[in-house]
Amino acid sequence: MNKLRYIPLGGVGEVTKNMHVWESDKDIIVIDAGIGFPETEQLGVDVVIPDVGYLRDRKDRIRAILISHAHEDHIGGLPYVLEDLGRPPVYAAKLPRGFIQNKLSEFNLLKGQTLNLIDPDGPPIRLGEFEITPYRVNHSVPDTLGFFIRTPFGNLVHSPDFKFDWTPVDGKFFQIGKLARLVEEGVLALFSDCLGSNAEGYTESERKIQHSFEREMENAPGQVFITTMSSNISRMQQAINASVKYGRQIVPVGRSIDQNIEIAVNLGYLNVPEGILVPLEKAHKIHPSKITYIIAGSFGQKGSALDRLSRGENRNVQLLEDDVVIFSADPIPGIFDQVGAVIDNLTTAGARVVYSEIQDDLHVSGHGTQGDLSIMAAITRPKYFVPIGGTPRHQKGYAALVERMGFDPQTVFELRENQTIEFIKGKARVGDDVITKDVFVDGSVVGDVGRVVLEDRQKMAEEGIFVVIVKKQNNGNLVSSVDVVSRGFIYMAGSDALIKQAQKIASNHIEGKTANDWSKVRDVIEADLQRFFYKKTKREPMILPVMINL
Repeated sequence: MNKLRYIPLGGVGEVTKNMHVWESDKDIIVIDAGIGFPETEQLGVDVVIPDVGYLRDRKDRIRAILISHAHEDHIGGLPYVLEDLGRPPVYAAKLPRGFIQNKLSEFNLLKGQTLNLIDPDGPPIRLGEFEITPYRVNHSVPDTLGFFIRTPFGNLVHSPDFKFDWTPVDGKFFQIGKLARLVEEGVLALFSDCLGSNAEGYTESERKIQHSFEREMENAPGQVFITTMSSNISRMQQAINASVKYGRQIVPVGRSIDQNIEIAVNLGYLNVPEGILVPLEKAHKIHPSKITYIIAGSFGQKGSALDRLSRGENRNVQLLEDDVVIFSADPIPGIFDQVGAVIDNLTTAGARVVYSEIQDDLHVSGHGTQGDLSIMAAITRPKYFVPIGGTPRHQKGYAALVERMGFDPQTVFELRENQTIEFIKGKARVGDDVITKDVFVDGSVVGDVGRVVLEDRQKMAEEGIFVVIVKKQNNGNLVSSVDVVSRGFIYMAGSDALIKQAQKIASNHIEGKTANDWSKVRDVIEADLQRFFYKKTKREPMILPVMINL
């Protein structure tokens, strides 16, 4: 091959499901393995994971998976893909490694899995033909890294999520000096976060959020609920600080929040004064005006602690009149409707809900805007640019930004789904496509939930289902009279005439038939009832003929 290939299996043309592959003749390294979130019409799907089919046949060359930071869209896919990739070593900084250990333990994958610690102040990591030097960046979660990658084909800078925060909550600054020294060797390509490319100025510091929390708590007469990403430890620290100031105790709600707080405390990433943290089962002993809940579900996920609270279905905590619910997270593209539904439910229940549309100082993005992105481009001055971690409009905004800085627009690769890049003798070009598909996780089922299944679910949700029950005698003959059941289509008690006509249509196809004829009988019943119901109701329920033994 004698070339370097870049293969995005996620995180290019989309915000989530980040997974970036670098392949040479001899070696492969992978950066991140995240999850995506299902779209509204993907009913029953819990998460979407990268399609690693391309890597499955090349797993003997995978040297490692490097993790940039602890957000779910960068680490959440690991338990689902590690086995397929041959269980390569995973490299991560201290906090994400702690989260990953917990995830793999839940999936019984921790035993035998190598989890190496990345120290941003330590020596480079040698992985076959790749030499990786990490550098610390600022983001909305501590221990976020970028990677300077030396290869025989040229040097790469890979910074998936970053901003420049001059007053970070954890006191650890972007290692600008280190990056500036590294790029003196020259940079073939910069792979840069582009999510904030259409917003002017510089992203504000995380530290300002604490003042906003304090303002809300000062005026709150009862319970305060703060929802944020479960890995957003810096935001939780500020919620804790504000709560301590106003004499409130902290109660984690939701498994992911509870576990991540425990991990962060044990690793020294959360400073929690003695007695401030209270388990949920003891929260009822605290006066409502003295309690702050940090609750999971900031993206409006169905079944999350916040979603159940909004519908009055959370057994452990109840929403009271005049409670305050603070959304300290902006919904990512594709989930606005489900977040809006939770906000509406909370409002209807009597809470005062504070979110970005009405109060713009309760969330600060972890992603750099035009000023931040310009600094990164100016420091690295690469030969080629590849915007990652954003949708096509963010990629386009990034291309326009670097062109305004004087760079040649022809050096920017706005990749679309399945596209790759090849680097040969210092030049870059779009390579052969690598065809991928969304891989859905539904409960414990991975990958078997395909488009046909989702289309069936959508049809049932919109049009309902009509079941025709056909009985088979011991001698194999089919009984001509059938039973029917309707769910989500018609109200059976008020549709006697329609049901009798449908039963007659089905019975006509069964008369004189045996179980050996069932395949053909089932198909014609389904087809005729589809036509009949559409003619009578202008609706197309799912028709499901089933055969049972008498």
